[in-house]
Amino acid sequence: MSSSQSAQPTEPDPAQPVLGALDPSALLAFGPQSTIRLVVGEPIVNLLYLRALIMEVAHPSVGAAVADHSRFQERPIHRLGATSDAALRLIFGQRDEPMGAARQIYRFHDHINGATAGGRYTAHDASLLLWVWATLVDNCDLAFCRWVRPYRPGEREAFYGDMCAFARFFGIPAALIPPDRPAFAAYLDGMLDGDILGSTATSGRVVRDVLWFRRWFLPPPAMSALRVLAIGTLDPRLAERLGLHLTPTEGRRFDRLDEFLRRHYRRLPPGRVNLPYRYLALRRFLVRMDRPGRFPALGRRSHACRRPFQFRPWPRTTWAAAASDG
Repeated sequence: MSSSQSAQPTEPDPAQPVLGALDPSALLAFGPQSTIRLVVGEPIVNLLYLRALIMEVAHPSVGAAVADHSRFQERPIHRLGATSDAALRLIFGQRDEPMGAARQIYRFHDHINGATAGGRYTAHDASLLLWVWATLVDNCDLAFCRWVRPYRPGEREAFYGDMCAFARFFGIPAALIPPDRPAFAAYLDGMLDGDILGSTATSGRVVRDVLWFRRWFLPPPAMSALRVLAIGTLDPRLAERLGLHLTPTEGRRFDRLDEFLRRHYRRLPPGRVNLPYRYLALRRFLVRMDRPGRFPALGRRSHACRRPFQFRPWPRTTWAAAASDG
């Protein structure tokens, strides 16, 4: 082959999204005193879970992915359990547990691909991962500072630094991550001021499916309280675009809930922040107990021994398989 016919380096196709990619050698070890564990360990952060979901699915590609591939309507407990299990292993896990959780998420995302009127989407698109990550930063900031306490000097920047480390560990290219708080605020404002969020009927439908979700195991008053907190704390720009407004009665209910949480949540016992560690300790015990050969005298695991371990954090993934991933 002549030099004129030799292969030439090709420029990246701007139409192709930048994909997230895990670094198998990366380590994510937040210490017990890290700010990210301080913030995420507060159970009250989970009260704004619906708010984070609204922000995420308001993006047309995320909304389409949820509409096409998620089974949260049919298996809501499984979906919530899978998400919570992975999040706790990523933030509070030891040794190989964070990488194991990240690998499971990436394997799950391998099958989330599709097309919308605006083009194709993939769950590995780094710009979508960045948006989901940004909603988590914003959600944690709001819940912690509103109902726990304001950040002390240095904590705001330390938390953001930990979240940036988390984003890089999860495969989001460093070049996409806003390097500091002002850059993050500019990114978030740009998304909320832009014309992307809430621009499709699919996103609006998924938002309403999330907010007006009904199942027998979730009492209507509890769902109503979560919905009121989500809409009441949502950025007005996004709420207006999605057509989400509180009625006067709901507005008064939000004010009462907000005031109650401001006054009384911080009075709960300090041990509330240990719940993630207790969950993971129980999980590790269940993993050990669920491995074959634990009861050689019986020749097999007894039915009584198997029954408590039927919860599966991921589809078609046993506890023992999950253990092999950390």
